[in-house]
Amino acid sequence: MVFDVLLKAAIWFLVAFCGGQVLIFMSLVLWTIWKDTIEPRLIPASEIDSVAEAIIANHCDPEAEAFARHQRAWRRCDGAEQTYWYRVRKAVRRFLAGNY
Repeated sequence: MVFDVLLKAAIWFLVAFCGGQVLIFMSLVLWTIWKDTIEPRLIPASEIDSVAEAIIANHCDPEAEAFARHQRAWRRCDGAEQTYWYRVRKAVRRFLAGNY
């Protein structure tokens, strides 16, 4: 009788503890996905285009400059900034090709 009560209490304690840990882990995974992939894609295209135009206006090789900034983001392992500079690189290529 006492053993059954202690066993059930131990099981409920483990379920509550492990459930909390799983909930925290899943929320961290979702937060990382939001910050690194979804949020950078919500940056307005006008802002991306203005950065691309500034790079084109201020650098003699704008594609290389955009690539260098993208590489710096890769080296820092900053997913949000990688997505941002990838979009800027695409805009620079589009402007240089005349397809704006």
